[in-house]
Amino acid sequence: MTEPLQMIRAEINVRDFQRWMGMRRLQDPDHAMHCFLVESFGSELAPKPFRAIFPRGGSHGCLYGYGTADAETLREAAGLYADPLQSRIIPPHGIDSKPMPAEWTAGKRLGFEVRVRPVVRRTDKAECRPGREWDAFQLEAIQHPKGEMPRSREEVYTDWLRRQFQIRGGAALESATLVSFQRTRAVRRLRGGYSEGPDALMRGVLEITDGTAFGKLLAGGVGRHRAYGYGMLLLRPAGRQPAS
Repeated sequence: MTEPLQMIRAEINVRDFQRWMGMRRLQDPDHAMHCFLVESFGSELAPKPFRAIFPRGGSHGCLYGYGTADAETLREAAGLYADPLQSRIIPPHGIDSKPMPAEWTAGKRLGFEVRVRPVVRRTDKAECRPGREWDAFQLEAIQHPKGEMPRSREEVYTDWLRRQFQIRGGAALESATLVSFQRTRAVRRLRGGYSEGPDALMRGVLEITDGTAFGKLLAGGVGRHRAYGYGMLLLRPAGRQPAS
């Protein structure tokens, strides 16, 4: 039988995480969290996709993630792999889990929140760097005279998200809003460089179109950079707004 998808929640000691980043000379928190999870739990058990939330100025954050390992399995893995400092960053007693539903009903509407990196690859011959990631809004904007871009960033990103659901299958986007946006540098080990791009938080409503495919959508995440803190769908009732 297929192992049930688990939703993980864990407390993060932000100060110890920053100390660990400094010791490892890591500058990108998303890349650092990816490395931390793999080293602490192993690549097979580390939650992915995940979402790390760090309150501004706070000493404690929260990690959410999906994976096949429950809290007890992750605690056992951390006991084997994590060093003492890593065990303070996410204390074993601060790891919780719950199984997600084994079956999803087509036609059900769900609210969601997702952090995404809405990028596309430009492949036309005019592109000097084939395969480079472009901000979906920026790529559309440069095709219009300055100041004449007809669509808003929210509209472009909503269409981008709609296409991601269509590509992955399992759900159709009903509506979405852009909650926050910033441009961030994503540092990766590849060539030791970084890429700058959009970092967007979106909320909306989706409709499940295929129950089995929707389970795979949750487990796999949305868009690119899913191993680095993007693409995890946090679900809520379709009519409920998050607490402020």
